[in-house]
Amino acid sequence: MQHYVVYLDEFGHIGPYVARDHAKYNDSPVFGLAGFMLPVAQVREFAVYFYKLKCGLLAWDLMHKNPRDLPACRWEKKGSALFTARNVQIYRPLRQATFRLLNRIAAVGGHVVYTGERKASQMGVHVSAEMFRRQLLCAIRQVDGHCAQTNSTCLVLLDQQDAGDDWRERNVEACTVAMFEGDAKCRRLVEPPLQGESHLFQTLQCADWLCGLIGRLAAHAAAPNEYADWAVFHKYFHDRVRDVALVSSGIRPPVEVLASGPVSELG
Repeated sequence: MQHYVVYLDEFGHIGPYVARDHAKYNDSPVFGLAGFMLPVAQVREFAVYFYKLKCGLLAWDLMHKNPRDLPACRWEKKGSALFTARNVQIYRPLRQATFRLLNRIAAVGGHVVYTGERKASQMGVHVSAEMFRRQLLCAIRQVDGHCAQTNSTCLVLLDQQDAGDDWRERNVEACTVAMFEGDAKCRRLVEPPLQGESHLFQTLQCADWLCGLIGRLAAHAAAPNEYADWAVFHKYFHDRVRDVALVSSGIRPPVEVLASGPVSELG
């Protein structure tokens, strides 16, 4: 029996969205969770691989944008800062490193994981806490379904959230309920999700990079006219992400349209 470790972080933005040029609500038309899952036997070697890839790709940043002089294993560059349209368009090494990273996940028997939803256009419909819980449960059920099909089990590690103990307890409780109650129990999840600090986990840093990329793919797919400059992400990465992702990955319609409707690809 295979056992997977799943690493997840947020993409998009948890708050309401009106338009990209709105004075206040302009962060992202989508929100979700994304990352990847690996067979447990591959986790340490993959962390070493990501560490070396990060150090090679971002050697200049490590030298010049590390004011605390942190060791490379604790220094991180956020995916939102790495995956800008300009960086992707201009820096071929970034594109190549991303291709290698996705290929490596597939080569060791892993998968990219993502689940998200487009924001509701009606402000009163948008409830951030409910949306996070909804997407967390979607992600848990997605990986649990894959494990059920492959006679596997899984453990989920989330990037640490700075939202207080009450936030953590409510969301972990929701996952515990999904494990033990109802008709569609998550029987392959061995424990409720755990949390870790990304600066201490190369694997969570990798999940953050994937979120930076998938958040842009999803935003462009949801609002292509507003995010026309993000077509570069679709050009270089859409097919490669799709080929490595779980087939159940996708972006759902807003809750005002269909609360649990069919998923769509990233454009």
